[in-house]
Amino acid sequence: MLRVWDGVESGEPRRLIASILINEKVRTLRALDWKNAPERRRLARILAAARERIEGGYLRWLAPRARHQRHNVDRKT
Repeated sequence: MLRVWDGVESGEPRRLIASILINEKVRTLRALDWKNAPERRRLARILAAARERIEGGYLRWLAPRARHQRHNVDRKT
């Protein structure tokens, strides 16, 4: 996920990133085929997940139960 994010942030073409990390055959696709390729959609999902993690979603990885426990405590009072 972070490799994809770093590649895009450094200015690498998304198709090149997808060809390295997902499927090397996308490098030779026509532009129209790339726009409809499942690898393009997969790359977009990976980037969205990376963006979410970078913007604070990683905190749920660090303390996944704290939010749930806090919610239950609030209900009891």
